[in-house]
Amino acid sequence: MKPIEQFSFKYIKEEEILLDYIFPVAQTYYPDYNFDEDTGEAYMLPSCVPSIFKKRYNQGMLEAEFTIDEYLKNKELQAMLAELELNNAKFWYLLIFCYDYSWGACIKGWKFEPTPKELITEFINAIDENNESYGSSKESFKLPMSLTLKVGKKKVSIDNHKAIAYMAKFCHIGLDTSDGSARPMNSGLIDWEKSKSSESFSFLAYYFAQMFITAFNCQSQVVEKRKKGANLSDKEKRIISHLLYLTGIVSNESVLADNDYLKALLKQYKDKEISMLSSFYL
Repeated sequence: MKPIEQFSFKYIKEEEILLDYIFPVAQTYYPDYNFDEDTGEAYMLPSCVPSIFKKRYNQGMLEAEFTIDEYLKNKELQAMLAELELNNAKFWYLLIFCYDYSWGACIKGWKFEPTPKELITEFINAIDENNESYGSSKESFKLPMSLTLKVGKKKVSIDNHKAIAYMAKFCHIGLDTSDGSARPMNSGLIDWEKSKSSESFSFLAYYFAQMFITAFNCQSQVVEKRKKGANLSDKEKRIISHLLYLTGIVSNESVLADNDYLKALLKQYKDKEISMLSSFYL
């Protein structure tokens, strides 16, 4: 297997086939959207990520430091790919893409700030949870409340519980009566000055593993080989463990002995909110 020297940006069937495993992962992690100006509704477009990957590949900008020779010489890994009917050429491009994308997200990424709707909802919920007077004519709150607004050097402070409760009520009505699904209400912002993401290598390993779980889920012949009710087969877990070691994300060779590390990793971060973007693919 000889890697392609340069990708073309014209449609060439043989090149597109090499990216078969990348397309569904890119669409899952970073789809493109457009908005209907008449209805305000969003609709999905094909992701631009594969095109960015081609450009980074052509310019030698990919983060991957491991080589295709190391990949091909790993006979155990190659055997497992064959057993799952995975094309090793397509899988190579998936591997260098997932490593590049996950590195750009976890080590050099950007985090989305909460959307306006999320912040307003958080404000409403905080006040509602403190209100003990539902169903009663008497206002009653569990804990003291105060609200402060700063505009430059000017500060407005409100300690009146009833006024704060009315603010939450008006916000609630506003969300219900306005178009809460509109793009401005649901668009997370990136503060380019302070929203940089730098996660641990442990989380990088988790993010990288999740990208491959997504890829496996998109391959019907892989899913069909799982035990009934299983979300992932032991062979898939072993492949991911081999990739973690091959890429250097995990340096301890013991990761190859069993699936314990991967199981612990998936459990450790299963509830962590993922709100970062890969800075390489913006």
